[in-house]
Amino acid sequence: MYVTYEIREGTAWIRIERPEKLNALDLSGWHAITGHLRRAADEAPGPVVLTGSGRAFCAGDDIATFQEHATAEQGMDFFIGGLYGTIETIATHPYPVIAAVNGLAFGGGCELVLVSDLAVAADEATFSLPEGRIGAWPTVAVGVAPHVSGRKLANELAFEMGRLDAAEARRFGIVNRVVAAADLESEVAATVERIRAASPHAIRMTKRFLNEELVTVGLPKVRRALTALVEETLPTHDLQEGTAAFLEKRAPDFDGK
Repeated sequence: MYVTYEIREGTAWIRIERPEKLNALDLSGWHAITGHLRRAADEAPGPVVLTGSGRAFCAGDDIATFQEHATAEQGMDFFIGGLYGTIETIATHPYPVIAAVNGLAFGGGCELVLVSDLAVAADEATFSLPEGRIGAWPTVAVGVAPHVSGRKLANELAFEMGRLDAAEARRFGIVNRVVAAADLESEVAATVERIRAASPHAIRMTKRFLNEELVTVGLPKVRRALTALVEETLPTHDLQEGTAAFLEKRAPDFDGK
C-alpha cells in the first residue's frame, strides 16, 4: 500500500507515497488514511502528521479510476465510504491533525489541508480546487471551507479555480506557516512538541470545541454535497467529457448536460 504509517518519537506520521500519480488517491488510499488515523488514536495519542512524498502533497482523487464508479452504488462507495470517511475522521480525531504540505495540493489534496487542524507548507507548495475543469465540483470545500478559511476565499477557489502559492495560502489562512522545503519536517516536529506541552485531556477538549461547528454543520453539508455529486453529477456528459479530456490531455468540450 502506498500510504505508509510510522511512529516517530511518539508521533504518528502518515505519508502518501505515489509519486508517479502525484499522490492522487484511489479508494484504497482513502481507506488507508482513515485506517491509519484510527490506529494512531490508539497507538500514539497526540498530534498526527499527514504528508506526501516527491513534488506533491496530494493531487486529490485519481481521475483514472473514475470509470470504476459508473453506478450510483460504486460512486457512494468511493465518495462517501472513502473520501468522506477520511474527512470525517480528520475532523473528529481526538487530537490535532497537522498537514505537512511538501508540494502541490490540488482538489481533494487541497481539501485535506482545509480540514486539517494545522498546516505547515514548504515554500514551493501550491494549492488549487480545479474540479470544475473536468465537470466535477469541490464537494468537500463547499462544506468545510466557510468554517476554516473564510467564505470569500472559499468562493474564489471554487469559482475561479486559480492557484495559490504557499505565501498566498498563508495569507488567506489555509496554512499556518511557510518554511523552506528542507526545514518542513523539523518545523512540523517543533509544532508537535509545542502541542505536547499541554495535557492530552486539554488537547482533546480543545479540539472537540474548536471543531464543533465544522463537525455539526460542515460535515453534514459535505455528505449532502457528495451524495449530490454521485446522484446528479457523475451521470452527466460534462463529467464524462471532462475526465476523458483530462486523461487524453486535451481541452474539454462541455455542453452543460
